[in-house]
Amino acid sequence: MIEAELKARVHHPEDVLQALESRAAGRAEVYQDTYYDTPDNRLETEDRELRVRTVHGPDDTRSVLTYKTARVDEVSGSKPEHETHISNPEAVHTMLQGLGYLQAVAFEKRCRNFSFAAHGRPMLATLVRVPEIEGTFLEVETQAQDEHELPAALDAVRTVMTELGLTDTDFTTEQYTDAVRQHRAR
Repeated sequence: MIEAELKARVHHPEDVLQALESRAAGRAEVYQDTYYDTPDNRLETEDRELRVRTVHGPDDTRSVLTYKTARVDEVSGSKPEHETHISNPEAVHTMLQGLGYLQAVAFEKRCRNFSFAAHGRPMLATLVRVPEIEGTFLEVETQAQDEHELPAALDAVRTVMTELGLTDTDFTTEQYTDAVRQHRAR
């Protein structure tokens, strides 16, 4: 499965929030993301990711272990993604460290998620604020079965973002991990 996703900087968050709320009810969640890498940064060098995410929602807390392979689309940064729910994130953190992985970066994302169907696809739109990064971001994603389906999936995502008032100049491939590291290096 490939996560067909586009991300944009949002200059008018209230307008985008209102447009999203006309499509679906939003749910506020806080993500605690911890990214791991080898001591020689092999995963980052090879454009791969290994992450433990704990999501704190209004009614529950859940955790997911995610592995993303290298991007298959340079423009969007879309990557094949493999994830599984985990019941004990602390045990997984311990296992990863025991296997020689090091914590590369950990940070919090404050999200408002909207699930809806558009253009024949299930969509997840997320308004994101990372306390260490200035601004608000919008991520819209759907799933593509393979690289052949990816262009159509990305077209649907781009159309949704345009319908929400974003333009090509708003799109970004900036990664939160890089932005957080840069902020902390100051």
